[in-house]
Amino acid sequence: MPSLRARSPLSGDLTPITDLFGDARIVAIGENNHHIREFGELRSRLLRSLVDDHGFTVLGFESGFAEGDLVQRWLRGGPGHVAGIARDGFTFTLGDSPEMHEMLTWLRDRGGVHYSGLDVPSSGGSPLPALHAVREYLQEVDPELLPLVEAAITATEPYAGVSSAVAPGRYEAMEVSARDAATAALTTLAAYLRSLAPVHRQRSERDRQSIAEHHAIGALRIDVYLRELAAMMAGTAPPLQSSSRDTYMAATVKLLRRLHGADTKIALMVHNGHLQRTPFSPMPNVAFPPAGVHLAEEFGDEYFALGLTAGAGTTTGLEPDERERLGFRVYEQELPPLAEGSVEAALDGADACVVDVRQDRTRDEPGPSSIRHAHMFTPVDVVHAFDALVYLPNMSVSAHVSPA
Repeated sequence: MPSLRARSPLSGDLTPITDLFGDARIVAIGENNHHIREFGELRSRLLRSLVDDHGFTVLGFESGFAEGDLVQRWLRGGPGHVAGIARDGFTFTLGDSPEMHEMLTWLRDRGGVHYSGLDVPSSGGSPLPALHAVREYLQEVDPELLPLVEAAITATEPYAGVSSAVAPGRYEAMEVSARDAATAALTTLAAYLRSLAPVHRQRSERDRQSIAEHHAIGALRIDVYLRELAAMMAGTAPPLQSSSRDTYMAATVKLLRRLHGADTKIALMVHNGHLQRTPFSPMPNVAFPPAGVHLAEEFGDEYFALGLTAGAGTTTGLEPDERERLGFRVYEQELPPLAEGSVEAALDGADACVVDVRQDRTRDEPGPSSIRHAHMFTPVDVVHAFDALVYLPNMSVSAHVSPA
């Protein structure tokens, strides 16, 4: 059984975790699944420490970049109640938990932290939120380009859905020529916006242009994401394929660095699979470079990947449900037994702890070869994929999740 050496016990003090971050300016805090109470609580505590004690001023979250503007405006004193802002300003239902409501309320009361979604729009189902943001920008600065965004909206409306539970079926029903026309319209729009970059000389103008361009790229990434899903379902995806969502999330972090300055400290909250430094394999014979691979390549030791996992308890599952707002239902399910060779098996029986897995990279014997991913275990070279891991003996679903 693989073992891990550098363990530090956790109680109320988070110093054993935050001390590991060192000089990192981009700290990604993971989770092995969404809607888990203990992970939400720990993330919230870590964020408070990063902001109050370590000078972090930007939070990037695994949620739509286009939708995130609503959250940022609310944090700056805009109207609305936290539950409504969390519902509409977060994708994939990730704002629905009590833990998220508490964290958002603290951020609004605290002030001084900029929020940004990182992900593609509309829970992976539609480019329209991003395209509407581009249209609003062009109406003000360059109305002559409006036909480009209108063409993109018209071309993508046939497959636009409330989430990735709906859009792939609509996309599959389209003629190939219609799919290609949508891709061409989105590509043209993104290219034109990119060509405007050298025109804007004032810092504020350049920033607005960069944000509009990023929206256009987000719309295009949705289109490519649907092509990737279709290839995976058809069995024609290459063994190492692209990941439009992860590429876009990494690009958002790079944009945040440009907008806020290279000295800015950014906290990220994404799934373990998105933050890891090595390719992620969601199913046999398929892998892709997640956002963490791109960020590690770009920022080196300035990037720190902290995974969160647990040994036993309950987790969440997803199933299609047309009656639900986003076309899927989140439900509670029991965790399966520990997989041999997993990092959870290596830590089984331990109290809550943080493990600096970097200390195991020079050992001759192999480390753990898998980690929990929702109700499964995914293969991964744990000591090279993460910089550190927080292990909790138990995990449980958030209070808003319905029973199985």
